[in-house]
Amino acid sequence: MKTKSIIILALSALFVLPAFAGGEKVVDKSGKQPKWVYSAGTDFIVVSAEAADIETAKDKAMIQVKKQILAAIAENVQSSSSIDTKEKGVNGKYNILEEYNNLVETQSALIPFLSEVSVSRVEDYYWEKLKRGKDYCYRYHIKYPFDRFDLMRLSDDFLTREREINQQIADFTKDNFTSYTSTEQMVQRLKEVRLLRASLMEKDARRATCQNIEKVYNGYLKSITIRLLSVNKQQLVYAPYFGEKQLSSTLQPKLESNCLSDLQFVPNNGKCVVTYDYETSCYDGEENNLVITLNIEGNKVKNTFMVK
Repeated sequence: MKTKSIIILALSALFVLPAFAGGEKVVDKSGKQPKWVYSAGTDFIVVSAEAADIETAKDKAMIQVKKQILAAIAENVQSSSSIDTKEKGVNGKYNILEEYNNLVETQSALIPFLSEVSVSRVEDYYWEKLKRGKDYCYRYHIKYPFDRFDLMRLSDDFLTREREINQQIADFTKDNFTSYTSTEQMVQRLKEVRLLRASLMEKDARRATCQNIEKVYNGYLKSITIRLLSVNKQQLVYAPYFGEKQLSSTLQPKLESNCLSDLQFVPNNGKCVVTYDYETSCYDGEENNLVITLNIEGNKVKNTFMVK
């Protein structure tokens, strides 16, 4: 499909000429009305919006610019042979772009491929102050450059990002933590899923997928156990285990004891060493215990060891 028809379709779908109320009068304006006002072209977008003040009218006009660009991208993407049918929703509509269009008014800053669409790139503008009876308002017109190159580049940016997200989610889904050698690697992986979820629009269905992955990852972290490696009256050495795999860790544990004093955690070449004072308050033959608790990204792992 030619770019010209794409742009015109987007314009005709979203652009609505303002309705002129009876008795409307222009009481102020930025200058002579340009010829491009209420026109359409193949290398620019024209929009208008009204509000009680000029800044709000300008902001509303920029939202219309973004909506028209989204519509043009959607039309281009949907007609592209590079889109797998399973990536499209009902009746071939690209669901993510539908959501972007619905949320652009409140969350346009979160749409990466629209980040460059800003007032600074406006080619021309024109505003009028209108009086309707006893009320006043502003109508703000914007001419925004948007040609074939812009359309293809933003479409490519959108598709690249979408495929990267889908690949990330696929990789997260496959990850079962079995290749990791430390608690820090596991925690980092969980943080990466959370970061991806936070980057998605609120109504993006993939947010729920990320939340489910987070639950799986939290389950892995909860399954970690603390095992004793060695103990004497000077120190105790332990290690976290994921299944039967020993992990290294620098996580600061919570240390508690019924008699041991001066408890200190000392990471040593991947091993977890706890030093303490046994002689002052502990007695041979009694249950001298050390309780170790790890808080692994909100998941508490705990074990109690006898010191003798």
